[in-house]
Amino acid sequence: MHTGAAAQAYIDLLPSRAEVIENFSYDSLYRDMECRPLHHIEGIWQFTADGITIAIDRHSPNQAPSSSAMTGYRMILISAPNRSLRPGTVIGLIAPTAKAGTYEARIHTSQKGLSVTGSGKFTLTLDDEESRIVFSRHKSAYSINLWRALPYMFRHVVRKNEKRESSEGCIRIFPQPARPHEPVYL
Repeated sequence: MHTGAAAQAYIDLLPSRAEVIENFSYDSLYRDMECRPLHHIEGIWQFTADGITIAIDRHSPNQAPSSSAMTGYRMILISAPNRSLRPGTVIGLIAPTAKAGTYEARIHTSQKGLSVTGSGKFTLTLDDEESRIVFSRHKSAYSINLWRALPYMFRHVVRKNEKRESSEGCIRIFPQPARPHEPVYL
């Protein structure tokens, strides 16, 4: 199985409903991260748009593909402004790609009541300083707009989607990046 297929198989292990880690403790996760060498993407991150804090931590599930030499990561919710989201909720799975600093992910994208459901595929890009991650959602290459078909049948009903640069993502909280996000004035 080549790397792309292994990465796809790993991220496809994300269940349809988010699972919560039993007896999750942020303190023990933090201490564990402090005591071992971390991979480039591992650490504590915060989304810039809404302040959600997550941990990206190494993970090898029991049902991993047979080539389990490949490393995978879990995206674990630590805190969120929405109090119905529980700390310790696994909101995504991440797998490295052949390109340095680029990862494939499947992440839960919606919430129904107390359940986190629905998922989308994303490409995560770690910047050169390893202090920011940009999330780019995968979309279909084409879309159908039926409203455009009403006045003039068969006129531009199918259109090609243009790729937009994403600005959504996270900044690293732990371990501290070599260069701070904002300058520190003394």
